[in-house]
Amino acid sequence: MAIVNMKKFNLFTFDDERRKLLDRFQKFNYVHLVETDFDDIDEEEFTRPRSSEELMEIDSKIKRSKDDIDLLEELKEKESLIKSLKEGVENISLESLEEKALNFPFEKIDKEIKDLLAKKDKNKATVQNIDSKILELEPWKSLESPVSELESIRSVNVYTGTISSKYALEFEEEISKYELSYVDRISQDKNYYYYLIILDSSIKEDIKKLLTTYGFTNVNIKAKGTVVEEIKSYEETKEALFEENKQIDDNLKKYVKYLDDFKITYEFYRNEKIKIMSEEKFLKTTELDLIEGYVPESKLKEFESEIQKVCGENYYLSAEDAKRDSKEVPILLKNNSFVKPFELMTEMYAMPKYNEIDPTPFFAPFYFVFAGIMVGDFGYGLLVFLATLIALKSFNLTDSTRRFVKFFNYLSISTIIFGVIFGSFFGGVIELPSLIDPAEDSTLLVIISLILGGIHIFFALGIKAYMNIRDGKPKDALYDVGFWYMALLGIIGFLLGGPIEVLAPYKKVFLTVMILGMIGIVATGGRDQKSTGAKIGWGVYSLYGITSYLGDFVSYLRLMALVLSGSFLGLAINMIAGMLFGSGILGKIFAIVVFVAFQLFNAFLCYLSAYVHTARLTYVEMFNKFYEGGGIPFKKMIEKSDYFNIN
Repeated sequence: MAIVNMKKFNLFTFDDERRKLLDRFQKFNYVHLVETDFDDIDEEEFTRPRSSEELMEIDSKIKRSKDDIDLLEELKEKESLIKSLKEGVENISLESLEEKALNFPFEKIDKEIKDLLAKKDKNKATVQNIDSKILELEPWKSLESPVSELESIRSVNVYTGTISSKYALEFEEEISKYELSYVDRISQDKNYYYYLIILDSSIKEDIKKLLTTYGFTNVNIKAKGTVVEEIKSYEETKEALFEENKQIDDNLKKYVKYLDDFKITYEFYRNEKIKIMSEEKFLKTTELDLIEGYVPESKLKEFESEIQKVCGENYYLSAEDAKRDSKEVPILLKNNSFVKPFELMTEMYAMPKYNEIDPTPFFAPFYFVFAGIMVGDFGYGLLVFLATLIALKSFNLTDSTRRFVKFFNYLSISTIIFGVIFGSFFGGVIELPSLIDPAEDSTLLVIISLILGGIHIFFALGIKAYMNIRDGKPKDALYDVGFWYMALLGIIGFLLGGPIEVLAPYKKVFLTVMILGMIGIVATGGRDQKSTGAKIGWGVYSLYGITSYLGDFVSYLRLMALVLSGSFLGLAINMIAGMLFGSGILGKIFAIVVFVAFQLFNAFLCYLSAYVHTARLTYVEMFNKFYEGGGIPFKKMIEKSDYFNIN
């Protein structure tokens, strides 16, 4: 249970073997390639392989295949959730993935789909254009005669246009003074009045001045016949386009049968991209490649065997232990079946550096216990345990999903254990004997929470001491941990010496230990500083950090608070359901609905709170005592798949 030991390798091979070697690396998977530096190498002799055009082409195929997948997923008939989970994801080998992808006529099928989509989009654009034209014609629907006929009369001038509603009535009054003019208000809306104006040519100039004065805007009505006929024609065209797009959708549904092929193509090219990007990390001459990277120490011989399958004896490989303090060493974790699901919490925070330790096996037992306490209900635990067990046994899950489900399966076991201790079954719907009653023994819960918090914090400090001793720094272990143990234990013992009679005779001993610890903290807290004043100042500041430990201890009261909140809410739900149950048949139905729905909701809230708050206790109260993180995750050569378990 630790960080996997790494070997850093340098490999010289012939350049013409590069692609075959990368294929072999990918099948081997456990190789992390790094960019080779030009240090101690003549830059004039070595260059980097360039494959930008090929990379652009592969990126295009990845994007196009993903677009096809998203489209076909929407068109696919939805399966039942249970059926889809049971079928899950397909297990597929890298060789099979490549074979199926290369045999699938991706370019042809993709082009057919894209052509259909282009036609559909063109039709949509045409419909939008028609809608805008109809919108322009709507105000003129009451025009009974075609405008072209009116405009053909030579002895008169015809105008169609709008005037702002602010000035429209005044305009009508003014133009009515001209006997040789005809004004028809066709329609009006909030902002404009729409007019048809016919006038004799003799008053054309006078009317034009009037129109300009009132801000008349000319509108050219584009209609071959009447406006109503033109709108009807547009509507018929729209309907035809809708039918055509419906037919296109039906044709697109025929391509759903290629959905898995597109998924295979997508994953294949994602893995091809890894190989091409890996090439750009190499250095090469006209004939040789220089490759650098890391492999797990336990797989070095297997790694060399894979090289020999491609290169025979025509290679040179050197490997050395990875430098413990190097920041570029990739991190791979190896833990037992219980601890492994908790790795997701480590990954969420930060991977450890190579010179640190894997914190997962150290915080996993605490996480297991704390989460169980926070939920603390046998019914909720049993519910999640059965659900996750069924998922693990019956559903074909991806590796990451399986690990996540297993994580909650373990938390449910802890919840069942503490549900028995607290005697809680769905908030007390069935009375169970209890060792601790959260409602009655809240003081005991406070004490237990603080004791567990103290163990958690002191354990974290102990890990820090171990790391210092491991690194040959026993004095740092004394200064940064030993003196803090003395100060904190002294304070706790001194404060408990009053209420606890057994500790009363040792109050002076605890006081002495506390003072010695504080003196040690002040004396060594600023030991890295140069001047005496700075040493003392930083030492006092370090001692001030003891106040943060008070906050740390108080944080553990959330163990008590969350189990109480969950149990009281569950109890309240049961009381409401109980009152409804005594109100006839309708009341009984509502009681069952309320009980099931709100108990499930309370269970969800309890697990969510336990997940979040236990993570906080881990990250803030525990990790800040010994763990920094910031390591680089080991990048395997096979991309994590969205659709398959690739092996």
